[in-house]
Amino acid sequence: MKYQLTLHPVAGAWHSEQITLTIHGEQIIDVEYRPSLGDGTYARQLTRGEIESATRAAAQACPYCRIAHTLALSLAIEHLAEITAPLRAQAIRVVLAELERAASHINTLAAIATALGLSDAARLSRLETRIRSILLTILGRYDAGLICPGGLVEAPTDAALREADREINELLPAMISVAGQVIPRRSLLARMVDIGVLNTAAAKQFGLAGPLARASGISTDLRTDLPYSGYTIITPTPVVEEGGDVHARAVVMLLEAIESLRLAARWLHNLPVGVAREDFQLRAGEATATVEAPRGPLRYTVRSDGQRLSEAQIGIAPQLDRLLARSLLQRSAVDDALLIAISTDPCTACWQAATYLIGRA
Repeated sequence: MKYQLTLHPVAGAWHSEQITLTIHGEQIIDVEYRPSLGDGTYARQLTRGEIESATRAAAQACPYCRIAHTLALSLAIEHLAEITAPLRAQAIRVVLAELERAASHINTLAAIATALGLSDAARLSRLETRIRSILLTILGRYDAGLICPGGLVEAPTDAALREADREINELLPAMISVAGQVIPRRSLLARMVDIGVLNTAAAKQFGLAGPLARASGISTDLRTDLPYSGYTIITPTPVVEEGGDVHARAVVMLLEAIESLRLAARWLHNLPVGVAREDFQLRAGEATATVEAPRGPLRYTVRSDGQRLSEAQIGIAPQLDRLLARSLLQRSAVDDALLIAISTDPCTACWQAATYLIGRA
């Protein structure tokens, strides 16, 4: 018997996707899932105007990874122009990126709680709303488009940065409380441990990165392994779990969200003084930049004729695809299918912006 499982936008930036499951009794015996990379439309949008229009397009690439997309594009253009953004801009970029990471992770945790039928879902959703409110406090009228090549479009006001610092420090105890209450709960352990297991060897074989890999014992994280921007000065404490199951993935996302808020608070306590933008002249050539987005590496390669961008390629970390879905879901109980899929935190908006998968080009 075959069933179709439709994944709606309940976690991350999802368009509707369908997984077709072949069921025998209550066990999944076959899986069909065929997401596709983008057709290049988004990459072409980056080359249709001036640098400012490319940055605006990057800010709309994905509703949950906007900061990551604008940062990766900006860093690639800065490498091409052979400039470095001012240190104050680098610090504020890190604050924005970490707030986005925390909000994305909490959003997925709320979706996992919803799939489990837990009342914690509402609490987690409120936490995400508070984090996104802090982001908006800093972004101001520029919303997601504050990051640009050379630094920031406009420096956030000191009052906005102080308010963000205060709100983060108020929010952190609530986040730590959630971790202390949720992680050891026996009822959750029974539903999440040894469910949707992806061991370290399999994760390496799939070329995984980001939280999905770190939940399977792979410690790679660009913020610490190949630090960029403000991460060369202040780096996060890595969060790695060995279980490779739904519980391990949830723990990694929850603890990373807390660490992201801590990292943002450290920078807000120690913001460098100075300008927030460096003027630059675009050069002819090619440059690449890779950032650690909420779901793992996000890479932008840009080419320029010296006047404008002539070509762009966008690479994302491998995530839920046909092979991975089959590995995770085959032989699982049908009741666990949605929970397992959500725990991998796929983002089809990023899928459709990408032109290739990092490590599978």
